[in-house]
Amino acid sequence: MNWTPEEENYLKALLRQNKSLGQITKAFSDQLENQGYGFVYKRTKNSIRCKIARLTPEEIHTDHYEQRWASIIDVAESYRLDSVHRDLGITDHVSRKILTFSDLHIPFFLSEQMHDVLDQHQDTDIIVLNGDILDGYIFSTFSKAKRIAALKEYQAAYDLVHWLSDNFENIIIVSGNHDSRSSKVLSRAGFEKEATQVFRPDLLSRIANGEELDDFGNLLQKRDFDNVHYQLMDSWYVRVGKTIFAHPDGFASRFPGATAVKLYDHFSAAMHEDDFDSIVVGHTHKIYKGIYRGKLLIEQGAMAHRLPYQFRTDLRFKNAMNGYGIIYQDSDGNTDFNLSTPIYLGTHVPVKKEILK
Repeated sequence: MNWTPEEENYLKALLRQNKSLGQITKAFSDQLENQGYGFVYKRTKNSIRCKIARLTPEEIHTDHYEQRWASIIDVAESYRLDSVHRDLGITDHVSRKILTFSDLHIPFFLSEQMHDVLDQHQDTDIIVLNGDILDGYIFSTFSKAKRIAALKEYQAAYDLVHWLSDNFENIIIVSGNHDSRSSKVLSRAGFEKEATQVFRPDLLSRIANGEELDDFGNLLQKRDFDNVHYQLMDSWYVRVGKTIFAHPDGFASRFPGATAVKLYDHFSAAMHEDDFDSIVVGHTHKIYKGIYRGKLLIEQGAMAHRLPYQFRTDLRFKNAMNGYGIIYQDSDGNTDFNLSTPIYLGTHVPVKKEILK
């Protein structure tokens, strides 16, 4: 009875492990009893001894599967076309970890979940608050379910930045469309920017400046937030290493990741291709990760629960995906595409209505 390839390779493996004839016979008996693939005949001690005698030392120490893989490599090399392998996005080592949150919409943010995430990632080097930190609810043009003082939003956001500043090395703030609602209200009222600057409606700028306000809106004290960074010019995006963190006003929805692709078109026209290798997007309240034209694109989700205007009759606002992003970079600021990712935390939907009978 001819030996199957599985039996022969198993025998060679046992011989390489210096198993005795008795141990080998027992192992073959176990394989047959357990209906191992390729083990269909009972092999006696004598038949195994005869098979061993026919094997040369070279055959015993040659792995059948290694031979098969070698033949696969030979075929692949024979038909390989000339090409240059691009390993963009694969870094040898990681030297910096960036944790990014967007769309907190304070006071509607997931405070407990965010605290848990921060506790889990205490080795983070940089925290990026990627827009819509404030909701600006009182400035909204939508109908309102409740009254929320802008000062309360400001104080909560200030306390958050203060806590982050004390516990992490660097904090970066990006402005979102909700953060600029106060400025837009003044603009709609007909005031020019030169007139409204005296009111200092850029609340994120004031927070980054360390301005703690009391319950009457007066300056209580000004802290030195020397590790909190906010760029006044084009504050809706920032570049850290080769990663762009952005919070646009608009979005695209033709396909998953469409907003990130639209931003790629925007930044590739404004920057050199080597200036960035990844884009992390707030605003969409969606989770997405993909590679487009050699760039890593991420939509990082929202850190807010159900918003009061989320289920309007015009169906503009879909269920928000909750999440955050982690970006890993090497010492040159190159993004590791494999390690960098959004983290999905679920979603919030309204409670089901009672059935009318």
